[in-house]
Amino acid sequence: MIRHPAVAPTYAALLSAAVMGIIGLLGHWAGQAWLFPSLGPTIFLQAVTPDQPSARLWNTLAGHAIGVAAGFGALYLLHAQSDPPALSSGVLTIGRVAATALAIGATVALQLTISAQHPPAAATTLLITLGGLKPDWATVGSIIIGVALVAALGEGARQLHPGRQEDS
Repeated sequence: MIRHPAVAPTYAALLSAAVMGIIGLLGHWAGQAWLFPSLGPTIFLQAVTPDQPSARLWNTLAGHAIGVAAGFGALYLLHAQSDPPALSSGVLTIGRVAATALAIGATVALQLTISAQHPPAAATTLLITLGGLKPDWATVGSIIIGVALVAALGEGARQLHPGRQEDS
């Protein structure tokens, strides 16, 4: 294991940039938006804190899946999917507030229940409930692909991290 103080930060920075660049280029090539804001904190966890459970493959995949399901579920359950998107309109409706509260509560509870804590997934939930991501199947597909790519690429790099301890 390499212990030089510059190795881990350099590795984390290069890894993060490379993973985001690869996902962005693949999405550009496919004509899809596979990058979205909560992937940044996901790769941060994998690159900077590779030993933390929240950085693991299971937590990444299951955590974001729960966040997506909770976000869209709450929007449709409370009929808030057609409310103006708070992030671009500057209008925060009661429907979006209620959907956000319900979805975040469900995201936290379900992640804890199945031991899949992944804080960036709560940001995915918020992006959905606040209208930063469209409530449609194309968006779900883009999220799935983006998360799968960051999970796979990040897990590979997490395993190779120069300061990483073995998973217990």
